Amino acid sequence: MKKMLALSLGSILFFSCKKNDIPQRENNYAGFIYTSTNSTSGNSIIALGRHQDGTVEELKNSPYSTGGNGDAAEGDFDTQWALRIVGDYLLAVNAGGNPVNSTISVFKIDKGNGKLTQVDQNPATPVMDNTDSRGVRAASITYKTLGETTWVVVGNQFANPNYQGSPAVAFGTVVSTPARNVAIFNFNQASGILSYKSIGATFMDGNRGGPTTVEFNETGTKIAVSTWGVPHFAAPDADLNLQKPGRLYIYDFAAGNLAQTGMFEETGVSGNIGFSWSPNGQYIYLSNFNLHSSKEANSLTVHNGTTGAKVQNFATAGRNDEGCWTWLSLDKSKLYVASFGENVISSFSVLSSNLIAKTLEPNFFKRRGELPMGDTKDMHEAGGYLYVSGAFQSHTVSIFKTSSSGRLDEIAPSPYFVPTSKGKSKEEHAYLGFTGFNKMESNKKESEGN
Repeated sequence: MKKMLALSLGSILFFSCKKNDIPQRENNYAGFIYTSTNSTSGNSIIALGRHQDGTVEELKNSPYSTGGNGDAAEGDFDTQWALRIVGDYLLAVNAGGNPVNSTISVFKIDKGNGKLTQVDQNPATPVMDNTDSRGVRAASITYKTLGETTWVVVGNQFANPNYQGSPAVAFGTVVSTPARNVAIFNFNQASGILSYKSIGATFMDGNRGGPTTVEFNETGTKIAVSTWGVPHFAAPDADLNLQKPGRLYIYDFAAGNLAQTGMFEETGVSGNIGFSWSPNGQYIYLSNFNLHSSKEANSLTVHNGTTGAKVQNFATAGRNDEGCWTWLSLDKSKLYVASFGENVISSFSVLSSNLIAKTLEPNFFKRRGELPMGDTKDMHEAGGYLYVSGAFQSHTVSIFKTSSSGRLDEIAPSPYFVPTSKGKSKEEHAYLGFTGFNKMESNKKESEGN
């Protein structure tokens, strides 16, 4: 952040770039937004205050250490929902080795001021404990309260093997391991403590990749899991002898048990990442970042919510603009897809049938600020604004005003450069997760989104 000047009584006062020196309008916060640094040397939660005019600023006490390690040094690996708000708590993945498996941190949220207080996951020990994720590289969290029980499900990705360039160079190796899985927990919303229950599914074959997103449907009767596959990118075209398709798995969920009802994969479509369930639960809207030239119109695919069968497919911006993240609007009328490579957000309409339609031309909107390519990740919606994480290189938040047509207009102060990440490389900070809530008032209920 650049130095700021102010004139007062004819004198020039100089202010440093430290966030604690910047006046904050704390009483005017309309809500709060969180992301994580994913730092390998120690993960932290960045907390932002959100104003009625859409602008954001980092809170004075931010960041908050998780006491666990992230995995930014491994480079970009794709996940959706690495942070989740469950009632009065924030759950966060520590994706790195802690010391081998990943962990989950839990924070109690002060809904009045957005401040976080970590919850010890094992009060019997003298140190602050996190919960073992029961796998390597925890990537995604979902939850659902059914009756008196809150179920939390964690997708452990293990690794993201891929090929890059032409001729192709392998990055990472395909490994068969039970540490690539979906783990099931109970969450006590009185104490804030997670309790491990079981491994719901294991993805032993590394050729199919590990989980990128796990997500309950609205009723809590189903869970879907998207997986990485083995992409081949940074080349004129993916080599189908090397590229392996990602997969979409669908399970019935009952009493903490998973029963697979469907699976979908398609040759030439890899890097299946973020998805959202349709409002009626009949479909899944899936983003796919690594496409063979024969599959250009598959950045967004729509799938049957039981069998996984593909029923629609769409392009986003350019071929292999790397559509990676989805957000179903709070009014359930729009679907947004964020593209990592070209830093654009594509807007689609959700029809009354819950199928998707492209109703704008063009239907994509580029983030402003001459940001480096390969930067855009998660989204969050609140107060009539769509917030987009510049997670990987710029360490920014872009802010768009939403509209009933689906058009997005970036507001004048956007993007916001996060002070905590000033001067940090992508190997030091590579944000994971992006979520928030509306400030609690006596007659209002908080809303995390989809």
